[in-house]
Amino acid sequence: MPHRAVTTENPERVVPLAPRVVEYLCGQCELITTARLHTQAPIPQLWPCRRCRTGAECTIEPDESAELIGVLAASKVPPRKSHWDHLRERRTDAELEALLTKRLDLLRSGRLHAGPTRS
Repeated sequence: MPHRAVTTENPERVVPLAPRVVEYLCGQCELITTARLHTQAPIPQLWPCRRCRTGAECTIEPDESAELIGVLAASKVPPRKSHWDHLRERRTDAELEALLTKRLDLLRSGRLHAGPTRS
């Protein structure tokens, strides 16, 4: 692929080709990423988002034969665990049920503080 073009008026003069600017919209963080592509390069359907690195979709009609550039196949970071997931790792369902019953009994009897009161 040439990076320069020869003008038809003056074959001695070589002019650099202007890059083709393509915008990609991320569906996750809704950020537009701008990619500067070579004028003869195919336009890929997906491009990595500059914020979250997921695949952002092309805002114009992409080329059919274009490869996916720089989009990670799967995240190597495990998903975040909730508080409930951590509890279930340490205790069985029977233990959690017994603990809940015990805490509710303390709360109902008044021996456990229910939380801040509003004045």
